[in-house]
Amino acid sequence: MEDHPWIKLKKYPHIGFPLEPKDISYLENYITNPVIIAKHSFLPLLHRTIFQRKFRANTNGFKNKSKKRRRVHLEPKAREIFFAGHFDAQIYSYYSYILSEKYETFLKTKSFKKAIVAYRKIEIEGKKDKHKCNIDFALEAFQFIKNNKEKELTVIVADITKFFDNLDHKILKQKWSEVWDASKTLPKDHYRVYKSLINMRYVNEDLLFRNYKDRIWVKTYIENDSKKSQKRQKSIKHKRYLKDNNAIAYCDKTDFFKNSLNLITKSTRSEGIPQGTALSATLANIYMMDFDQAVQDFIDSDNVKGFYQRYSDDLIIVIPREFQEETIKRLRSLVYNKVKLEIHTDKTKVYQFQEVNGTFKGFEVDELTGEKTNKELEYLGFEYNGQRAILKTAGYSKFYRAMKRSFKRSTSLAINAKSTDDKIHKSALYKRFTYKGAKRRKLYTPDPLNPNKFKESFRYDWGNYLSYVNKANDAFRHFNQGDQIKRQSRKAWSNFHVLMVKSLNKIETKKKLSSSYKKKS
Repeated sequence: MEDHPWIKLKKYPHIGFPLEPKDISYLENYITNPVIIAKHSFLPLLHRTIFQRKFRANTNGFKNKSKKRRRVHLEPKAREIFFAGHFDAQIYSYYSYILSEKYETFLKTKSFKKAIVAYRKIEIEGKKDKHKCNIDFALEAFQFIKNNKEKELTVIVADITKFFDNLDHKILKQKWSEVWDASKTLPKDHYRVYKSLINMRYVNEDLLFRNYKDRIWVKTYIENDSKKSQKRQKSIKHKRYLKDNNAIAYCDKTDFFKNSLNLITKSTRSEGIPQGTALSATLANIYMMDFDQAVQDFIDSDNVKGFYQRYSDDLIIVIPREFQEETIKRLRSLVYNKVKLEIHTDKTKVYQFQEVNGTFKGFEVDELTGEKTNKELEYLGFEYNGQRAILKTAGYSKFYRAMKRSFKRSTSLAINAKSTDDKIHKSALYKRFTYKGAKRRKLYTPDPLNPNKFKESFRYDWGNYLSYVNKANDAFRHFNQGDQIKRQSRKAWSNFHVLMVKSLNKIETKKKLSSSYKKKS
C-alpha cells in the first residue's frame, strides 16, 4: 500500500466483506481503468445518524458554590454520515487522490492557497514529511491577532449552514471539470463517480442490522492457532456489540440483492452530496474556489489587510474594527452569490480584541446590539482570550466520558461475560487513557521474507488524547509563554485511578457475593 497511498483498507461491517491485502493488485487494475469505472455499478451507501451532545450554561439559573451555573441539555446536533461499500470506498479514495493533486497544482497560482487548510497535506516549514494539523492552523490565526494587538480588531468565526447537504450540483460539476482539465464536461469515468454522489442510493444501518441481526458475519480465530481465522454467521443482540464480536459484514452481496432490495432508498434531493465518503472532502474544497478567491481579494485589499482561513465549512476572518459591518455583509453576500450557500446570524460569532488598561483582551460581541460578553474566541477546538490559548473544555469532557464508559464496560465484562475471566484488563485502559499510551511511534510488521524479523511500516500508533494534548502544548508553548495547555490535563491521572479503584472494588464485591452464594448452595 506504500505504492498506492489511496488504498485504505477498512474493516467496518457493510454489504459484502472487507477487502484484504491480496486484493490490491486487482484493485489497482480495476480502479485505474477509466473505461471500467465509466460502467461501474456502485453499491448503496450505508446511512448512519450521529448525535452530538450539546450543553450550554443556564444564564438565568442560580450559581453553585463554585460560582458556576448548571448546564442546560440542548437538542443534540444530528450529523448524517454515509459509508461506501468496501470496493466503492477505494474508488472514491482514488478519485480523491488524483483530484487533490490537480487541485494542488491549480492552487499554486491562486492568492488563497494558504487560506484553505482542511483535507490538504501542508508541509511544516523546515520539517520534511511533517504536515500541519488543526493545532497549527489555530496557532496561525491566533498569532495574526497577537501580532496586530496595537490595533482594534474584529474576528469573525462563521459556520456555513448544512454545508454538504446544500452543495449545488451544477456548480459542483462545473468546478470539478475546471480543476480536472479546464473543460466544461467531465470524462465518462468522472461523470459516473459524480452521478453516484448526486443520485445516491442508501440503506439505513438500523434497518439493515434489524434484517440480519440473527446471521451477522463475524471473523473468528481458530482455536490454538491465532494466525488462522474463519468467517461465520452469528446472532448479535444489539448494534453496539458489533465491534466486540468482530463483525465484518451484515450480509454478502448475493444475499442482499436477492432478499433485501426493499431496504434501498433513493435520494430525491436536488442538491447536496453525502458526507462521509473519501471524495466528499476534496470536492468541498473544489466547490468553494470562487468564494475563497473573492474573500481573499477583499481581505488582501490595501484598506483591509486582514487574515482569512477556511477549514471545511468553518472559517475565520480577522479585520480592523472599522470594517466589521462591511465584512459581515460581504461574507453573507459572497457565500450566497458565489456558491449558493448561507451563513445565518446564529452561525456567526463576532469577537473584538483590543487593549484594556494595558492588557490585550478579547470579547464576544452581539452582532445586532453590540453588547459585549466575557466569552473567549473559539476556533478549531481552542479558546483564545488575548493572553493565552487553551484547549476547549469540551474536549476534556469528551475524554473523561469515554474513560468512564470504558471502565463501565470493562467492569461489566469482567463480572458478567462467560467468555472472559474476572480481570479488568488494566493494560488496555492504561494505554488508552494515561501517559503510558501517549507515546506516538511507527509500527513494525512481520517481514514476509523472514518470519523471524520485522520491517518498518508506513503506519503509526498515534497514541491517545493525551498525545494530542502534549502536541498542542508543544506547539503553543512559545505563544503562551508557558505550559497552560498541559496543565489542563493535570487531573487526568487522578481521575483514572479513582475509576480504577471503583471498578476493582465492584469486581471484588461481586466475587465475594458469588463465592458466598456457592457456599450456601
